[in-house]
Amino acid sequence: MRLVIPETLYQDILHHYHRIRDHFHWRGLYKSVQRYVGECVDCETGNSKPRIQGESPGNLQATYPFQIIAMDHIPSLPRSHKGNTELLIFEDLFSGYVIAKASSSRTAQTVAESYEDASSDEAIRNQDLCPIFFRAFNKILGQRQRATMAYRPQANGSAERMVQTTTRAIKMCVQDLDQRDWDEYAERITFAINTAHDRIRGETPFYMVHGWDPRSTLEAVIPVGSTRRHDRDPRRWRYRIQRYYQQVREQVNQRLREAISDRADLHNQEIRPHQLEVGSRVWLYLDRVKEGYAKKLAHLGHGPFRIVEKVGEHAVKLEIAGSEYHIFPMVHVNKLKLVKEYPDRPLMRLNVSDSIQDRLDFDKDLLPGGSWIQDRDPDEYEVEKITDMRSGRRTRYGRIYREFLVHWRGYEDPTWVDEAGLNCGALLREFLRDRTNHNRFGVMQSHEES
Repeated sequence: MRLVIPETLYQDILHHYHRIRDHFHWRGLYKSVQRYVGECVDCETGNSKPRIQGESPGNLQATYPFQIIAMDHIPSLPRSHKGNTELLIFEDLFSGYVIAKASSSRTAQTVAESYEDASSDEAIRNQDLCPIFFRAFNKILGQRQRATMAYRPQANGSAERMVQTTTRAIKMCVQDLDQRDWDEYAERITFAINTAHDRIRGETPFYMVHGWDPRSTLEAVIPVGSTRRHDRDPRRWRYRIQRYYQQVREQVNQRLREAISDRADLHNQEIRPHQLEVGSRVWLYLDRVKEGYAKKLAHLGHGPFRIVEKVGEHAVKLEIAGSEYHIFPMVHVNKLKLVKEYPDRPLMRLNVSDSIQDRLDFDKDLLPGGSWIQDRDPDEYEVEKITDMRSGRRTRYGRIYREFLVHWRGYEDPTWVDEAGLNCGALLREFLRDRTNHNRFGVMQSHEES
């Protein structure tokens, strides 16, 4: 006998199935329970993360120094003797050159002052780092920001790994009992990292940026190198150094191209094809919540959204126009989960011969005119939509008194109506569901706020 572990949602389906079977029975009972559990929005948005794995197109490749710069930070460090608590990490993706800067906070104004920004815009005060500081930083350098895949930290993998390398190096150097001397070693450690030989590039990051290796004060005053006659001419010496530097850059480009391609091929070998197509409805999984909220109690699935475009096999574009979701539409497929759909109509097309193609299943002439119009009492009005809700005290029976702002069909002015006075269950349920989804999405932290 072998123990079989049920897959996702099987436990819920079997639980409801056995409870209903004890008292009721009808044909297709299990399918009905399966559909009931699968269509539960709270169950779908509150379950585990998606299992789709998309192919890797390969990381971004820079072709010259400081073409693409990755940034990350090491937060929540012990307050140093200089008052610093954050360490900003900038890395050049072509050369691997690292710049580290200790800071007292990661607000936009503080970081801008660290880099001697002359502007003092009031709008960037008391704001988080990324969205506002990067706009000012790009404006200073005259460059544009390339957005990484939304909610995909692997797209910034070089900076993520450099954070780990810097953290381990600082840990080896810290000597203070309270760990308050870390900023004294941070910038020195970056020099050691920049002068270390890179296995992938074949050269040191320092050489790839400057064109020469660093020398000490003693080496600068002592003649080192060849003293041949053609090396004594400064112009010939510069030409030879520049030619060698161009050859090294070409070799580094080739090495990076091969390393990125090999890494992508290794990742794609274990990837199974997914079923995400244009027009599919999906849940978007966001795994970061704002400060003050518990991630264990948050619903991490949001939507559903419809796919309007596929970007290769690794990303899709979601339809967010007209919705209340303000997110970056390009999303990696491993953040998506297909919506379980149970269509009421058959999906199989019948092959009907030409002789009976025009036959109808019923005679529409026998139907009474206007049979689809629902009769209403004189004091009944049709609800067009519900746009707002307000709640107040509890009633004597424990029910929370709720009123809804109702727009009536054929009338301009909306009115507040008690919940007990409404007879539009579908519209009321749709409004409450949209309101719940909006509140749950407000708990999440966007990629620009991190």
